[in-house]
Formats: sequence, structure tokens, C-alpha cells
Amino acid sequence: MTRPYSEDIRELALKRADAGETVRSIAAALQISPSCVTKWKNLRRETGGLSPGKIGGHKK
Repeated sequence: MTRPYSEDIRELALKRADAGETVRSIAAALQISPSCVTKWKNLRRETGGLSPGKIGGHKK
């Protein structure tokens, strides 16, 4: 299973987005998918934070 991207990368991507850079150019520069940038923008708008969600399911 893969790990979530660090908060440093998330913050860097959103700083570039706030500066007016396009999602695709941010993704290409940071070598991530454009959907990651879009999801992080939505996450920040909805929750105000960038921390990744919990990974894994319920353990009995």
C-alpha cells in the first residue's frame, strides 16, 4: 500500500496554485497527478487543513 504525500508537498502545491499556476503545470513540476492537486484544493476549502485521512480499516 502506498503512503500519503507529505504535508510539505501538499503545501508547496497549494502555494503554487494560490500564485495562479495551473493544476497541470503544478503536477508536472512536482511529479504528481493533477487529481491530487485538485483533491487537495477541495480538502483545504472544505476542512481548512491538508492532513491526510486515515488509512486502513477497522480492526477487531
